[in-house]
Amino acid sequence: MPDSKDIYLVRIYYKGQSGTFKSRPVLILNNLDNGWVTIVEITSVPPKHPPSHYDKFKEPITKWARYGLTNPSFIKCKNIHNIEISRLFQKIGIMDDDEFINIIEKIDLH
Repeated sequence: MPDSKDIYLVRIYYKGQSGTFKSRPVLILNNLDNGWVTIVEITSVPPKHPPSHYDKFKEPITKWARYGLTNPSFIKCKNIHNIEISRLFQKIGIMDDDEFINIIEKIDLH
């Protein structure tokens, strides 16, 4: 069962809910206990300089390699979604408490 701080790969389908998909990493913020989880997207694309509007909401993941990510990565603090647990297909790591708290403080939940 996914839990807060877990990092998973999620299926992003090109068309609808089946067929060809990309795998993308996400951080689990909350397990809603109803077959859904709240996630925030992770990207390996660093902020541009000067930053675009969304670039200022990218928070670096300092221990990315320890968490199973293959490249330096960033939390997209504005890209929060509720998704079905069935879209998660591979757990790759667990974020440590200090870094998770730092990310939570940066996320705009309003």
